Amino acid sequence: RYSAAERQAGTLRAAGNLDRGTQKAAQKPNGESMGKTIKVCVRTRPTAQFAAGHIAIDADRNAITIDKGHEASPDGVCNNAQSRFDFRFHHVLHNASQDTVYETLARDVVQDVVDGINGTIMTYGQTGSGKTFTMLGDMNNYVHRGVAPRALAHVFADVAARIETQYTVVCTYMEIYNERIFDLLKALGDEDARNDYQIVEEKGGRGVFVRGLTEVEVASEAEALNLLYSGQLARTTAQHKLNRNSNRSHSIFTVTLRQQSRSGVSEKVVTSKLNLVDLAGSERLKKTMEGADGTAYDVDATMKKESMYINQSLTYLEQCVVGLSKRAPQHVAYRQTKLTGVLKDSLGGNCATLLFACMWAESAHLEETVSTLRLAQRMMRVQNTAEKVQTTDPARLARKQERLIRDLRQELLMHDALADRSGVKYDPYTPEEQAIIAAQCRRYADADEARAADLLEFDSVRQMREMCAQFKKLLRDAEAKAVRARTAMTSAGGVPTGLFAGDEVGMGEDGGDAEAAGVGDAEAGRGLSLGRAPDASRPLVVVDARSPERASLAERSVGLGAESPSVDAFSAELAGSPLSKMGDGDIVNDRSRAFEHYKRQAGRATHEKLQRAKRARSDAKSQIRDAAARADAAKRDIADVDERLEETRRRRREKIRAAGRDDDDVVDDEEFVLMRAGRDAKRDYRDAHGAWLAARRDHAAAALDVDATKAQLVDDFQQFFAQLQRRAGLAEEAGPGDKLDDQEAFDKLEMERVAAQDPDALAFFRAQKTRRATATQNRSHLRQLHRNKRT
Repeated sequence: RYSAAERQAGTLRAAGNLDRGTQKAAQKPNGESMGKTIKVCVRTRPTAQFAAGHIAIDADRNAITIDKGHEASPDGVCNNAQSRFDFRFHHVLHNASQDTVYETLARDVVQDVVDGINGTIMTYGQTGSGKTFTMLGDMNNYVHRGVAPRALAHVFADVAARIETQYTVVCTYMEIYNERIFDLLKALGDEDARNDYQIVEEKGGRGVFVRGLTEVEVASEAEALNLLYSGQLARTTAQHKLNRNSNRSHSIFTVTLRQQSRSGVSEKVVTSKLNLVDLAGSERLKKTMEGADGTAYDVDATMKKESMYINQSLTYLEQCVVGLSKRAPQHVAYRQTKLTGVLKDSLGGNCATLLFACMWAESAHLEETVSTLRLAQRMMRVQNTAEKVQTTDPARLARKQERLIRDLRQELLMHDALADRSGVKYDPYTPEEQAIIAAQCRRYADADEARAADLLEFDSVRQMREMCAQFKKLLRDAEAKAVRARTAMTSAGGVPTGLFAGDEVGMGEDGGDAEAAGVGDAEAGRGLSLGRAPDASRPLVVVDARSPERASLAERSVGLGAESPSVDAFSAELAGSPLSKMGDGDIVNDRSRAFEHYKRQAGRATHEKLQRAKRARSDAKSQIRDAAARADAAKRDIADVDERLEETRRRRREKIRAAGRDDDDVVDDEEFVLMRAGRDAKRDYRDAHGAWLAARRDHAAAALDVDATKAQLVDDFQQFFAQLQRRAGLAEEAGPGDKLDDQEAFDKLEMERVAAQDPDALAFFRAQKTRRATATQNRSHLRQLHRNKRT
């Protein structure tokens, strides 16, 4: 009905309207952004057999036109199938370099992740179209490295530059093979590599993640590259006609960043993650298993099963994209496959997503190219919301609340001082103050109505509550006293001689509990007693008196040993080493300056760990002092109560002798109150002593942690400084028995060459050598691992 030119013009107009409609849909009526569409970049694989007669690329307009041409039917029937397709994308990169690919769009996504917004970079296309090359690049060539290595370098460069923010970087690596999730960061040869991992979603926090994956915290680009390349060795691959090293699984390398202020003024923690997704290529067995002469290879069951699972998961992925691209809201079946379940945040969720659609622009792959570009165009219609995810650090929040409470108490004290309310207290009442309030309540209860109104004065709500508590205690004591009196009179037929005696109320001779007999009593030359320990009790740690561990523990005990040398002492020791050759402004020649530089850069994680251990040791010291102060106060209370109790008993005995009575066993109310106060004081002493022992154990453990961390910091710096000197040519000449072999000498020369050409390439170079060594040393384990997966 229409000519080819008319059909082409109509298709271009539709594509342009679609692109403008997508842009309008991302804008609110007032122009504010309400969503963020998925960015799509098409990259062509360089080939000498480019289908120039069928594919036209307009890089200026970011448009691709594909004309397959009409094939005449054998029976002469007119073929009305669509043969011309026009597509428009955000970017089209034709024969572009790896650097251009990263700088065009990927850099913006990685920068958003460092700023606190989730990001996903995904490669999609047919098998052999260059997806893995785009994501990983050539692992033996620094210039041709892919998006993932460049993204890791970008992340750690920005993290090192933002000294006011504390970052924690954690990596996970997984693959989805035949609808099973495998952890690529597990140790090679691990028999437990086929666990059933669970995909979970944490609202307002981590989002969607796989529970049970190995999470490795990294502190440098080299460590992250080692994880990336070692995990790639464990990935399942196979060989067919279109690709010698075809990936048979989808892989997802996730970098999670947690950032918070170093100043400690804010308890907010911003969490973001970068998903680097390398999808397996869609394929047809007819093309992948066909020989050069047209004959088909023998298709084994494993390859057939793998192709089925790959195509099935990609089909479900396209179904989710189609559902998300529609205007009317509808159910999106994320749970149909593990791939869409893991990518739920990246497709229509809180994430800035970038899709690289890789195409193989040859005549033999026109159908696969059209299929790839169709899904890429649908992906442009999917709306994501990209916003920061903030959580609260419980420890920092608790410290902030403590500071707030302390400040509010100071404000109240100032207000009370200005209002002439100097007697108001906001701290918990001491046992002595509670005894005074109890005496006031007793006087109020015994006074008549005319005098009762003048006996109580309330200064604060805390005092009113304490008054109520003391009245409640007096009421319960009176009720218990009445019950004991009725019981004694019923059994003896008169006033019992043992009323309120210690054996009747379950107290010892001094008013304490039977189980706490002897607690708080002074022992000659040994302090206060804690009571009798149970027969089955044993010490927590048994240390031989002759062992060196006893001397080490004694040195670390509070007040018995000197503090361990600080980091500054280590720095001074290193600075005075004979190996140091002082220079002007060169850290290679100055050990002390090199040590300070190491603590701020490469050894920052260990140095921060040391500071945390020191703070824990200091906190334990403070707890020891506080517990000791409480124990001393309790001892003074016990001594005071014992003295007052003895004086009360003495006066009672004198009254009894003056009256000529013989009822010495009767305990009056004042003596009963003192007996209860003594029991409470002894309980406070036991609690304080227990807290003191626990704090001492915490201090000993923290001291061990400080010593171990110091040793680790110094050892790591020694290696760092030696390597720094070797790179600068300042290392001491090796002795006759310490010569480098040929391989070590070659590695040294190669490292110096790389450092001279491009210092930024050192991390990539080290990771490359580590990958080669891992592949060589674990060749049999890798083969067995791949064999176990595919069987």
